[in-house]
Amino acid sequence: MLNLIRMNLYRMAKTKSLWIVLLCMAAFCTFACSMVTIDLEEMQKNKENNLSGSFAAVYKEEEEETAGGFGISVQVPEKEDGEIPTFLEFYNSDLASGIVLVFLCIGCVIYFNGEIKSGFLKNIAGQTRHKSNIFLSKIIANMVYILVALLLYGVVQFFSLWFMLKDKYTFRFGGEFIKETGVLLMAFFLLYLAFLGGISLVTTVLKSTAAGITLGMLSAFGVLSSFGAYADKLLHVNLSKYMVITNVHGMFVGAVRKDIFFAMGVGALFSVIYYLLGAVYFTKKDVV
Repeated sequence: MLNLIRMNLYRMAKTKSLWIVLLCMAAFCTFACSMVTIDLEEMQKNKENNLSGSFAAVYKEEEEETAGGFGISVQVPEKEDGEIPTFLEFYNSDLASGIVLVFLCIGCVIYFNGEIKSGFLKNIAGQTRHKSNIFLSKIIANMVYILVALLLYGVVQFFSLWFMLKDKYTFRFGGEFIKETGVLLMAFFLLYLAFLGGISLVTTVLKSTAAGITLGMLSAFGVLSSFGAYADKLLHVNLSKYMVITNVHGMFVGAVRKDIFFAMGVGALFSVIYYLLGAVYFTKKDVV
């Protein structure tokens, strides 16, 4: 098992496509930070015209315009005193928006489907006593990829915001939110792992990069959550709260602690289900 884990991590490190996806994510993060500066300038103009009195009003207005639609939206915590949110508030809000999941699902599908084309499976399938270990060892690879993405996004966002805002605004790290962020990151990790577990299962079963990426993108953009909301109305059962992406959207600074722990449970449960199903299917199928 340890050899399989090392092999998967080595293959991940040598896959250029995965690094390209991470670089694209970093570039998008920088672009998103530049949009924050534009929102701040718009807020100042509104203040001068007595149209708005808080930084969060810009985000709230955009949220109302996009309510009920599909896509990625960031809910930045409101600041009654007009102070801009701290870095940790920005960071947790971006993670809750699902934008990181868009890039993670692309990298996950490339990684899982790439081994079929490269002949990686054919070389090791006959040398492994338990075929399920081949699939289960990829859990570690998914974990590492999530951790790298979370770290990279945080570093890029911090330095981007600091560089763009330091001359005009008082930008703080937000040390008072460190403990809360630690708990939220554990929830994000489990939910992201479950999300990638579902995408990897679809990719393994269908052997289709297009199907995996399409499903992942639609899920990250909230399309499946919208169907869940309609199911709630028809069946009068709150199914949405058990959906991974719905719980991701609820993880931000100020979230109720019981909701965070519930989200952890959802992430852990679906991770076990998805990866076990994937391991069983992989064990039964022929490697060709």
